[in-house]
Amino acid sequence: MRLYDKLILRPRRSGIKILCKSKRVPLDQGNICYRAAESLLATVGIKQGLEIEIQKNIPVGSGLGGGSADAAATLIGMRKIFDIDISFLDLSKLALGLGSDVPFCLAGGTALVRGRGEKIVPLPPLKDGWFLLVDPGIPIFTSWVYSRLKGKLTKKRLDIKLVKELLKEEGIRGVNKFPLYNKLEEVVVEEFPALREIKAKLIEAGATGALVTGSGSTVFAVAEDQEKVTSILAKLGRKLRVNAVRATDKSVKEA
Repeated sequence: MRLYDKLILRPRRSGIKILCKSKRVPLDQGNICYRAAESLLATVGIKQGLEIEIQKNIPVGSGLGGGSADAAATLIGMRKIFDIDISFLDLSKLALGLGSDVPFCLAGGTALVRGRGEKIVPLPPLKDGWFLLVDPGIPIFTSWVYSRLKGKLTKKRLDIKLVKELLKEEGIRGVNKFPLYNKLEEVVVEEFPALREIKAKLIEAGATGALVTGSGSTVFAVAEDQEKVTSILAKLGRKLRVNAVRATDKSVKEA
């Protein structure tokens, strides 16, 4: 399975049109790509319209940021095809109005994100890093998770200097030197205990760390190298839908 979406942008005389075969992807203003196009066109005063064809492969409601990445790609693509003179900083500010994850998707690479998503601290790339992504096929809406969230999102602030040193010296192995934590996970595992079971299976199979991604429902696990990936996959069997992916330092503006 190709775990990435593909977008094709086509200028049109007026209006915004979304094309997508997935029935779970809205074709109106409920689509974040629609809002991204609408916002940028209005900001720069372009009267033309845009057709956006989305070839969807990233599961909807999986916590993998597919919609945010698509919105970022829409902004970057529009800047190119309409030859829009807008700085990356201004584009990032516009992106923040679309969603907290969109500015990061514009910047790409490995980073520590703080605030509402506007504070992005670049980190050393995760060289030779592998992750296993388990998709349980349970769509979870972020708004639902936040409506049930109690308390702060983080336990304590990470030492950025220490994180940078660990990632630079040890790569993916450095990730395991600081605790993996996701406050949103507490909400989703209570409602969907199957996610807790998936985490346990990944750890039992040899993963050095596992966590629900964002608001879920995907569970990711850290694997040091391809040999470890092969070993874990063999122990998990075929009952779970698992994707083995490598870390990348590219952003949508470079892809």
